[in-house]
Amino acid sequence: MYFTAVPGSTVIELASFTATPLARKVIIEWTTESETDATGFNLYRAESADGDYKKINSVLIPARGSSTQGAAYEFIDKKVMNRKTFYYKLEDVDLSGKVTMHGPVNATLRLINMFNK
Repeated sequence: MYFTAVPGSTVIELASFTATPLARKVIIEWTTESETDATGFNLYRAESADGDYKKINSVLIPARGSSTQGAAYEFIDKKVMNRKTFYYKLEDVDLSGKVTMHGPVNATLRLINMFNK
């Protein structure tokens, strides 16, 4: 399914959005309080906060919440290198194609992260 971005704001209440560096990967997690008419999510990565963000998920991450209940999500980004900081933005998409961008959050991979699981 293909969506064209429609300006506006979606009715997804984001509770948290984090990026945690581990050994050669970043765990991106987000939770929602509610998801009214939500279709799904896309994640974008850049090497600077105001950089050129590229989508890193190949297909839309399906929404699992509802208008009365949120959900928890996780995405593992393995296309990262140590000694770099990566920035992430989360895009939510509703049934009408409207999108809202959240973030950025960042994670810095260091050699010390090599000893983490």
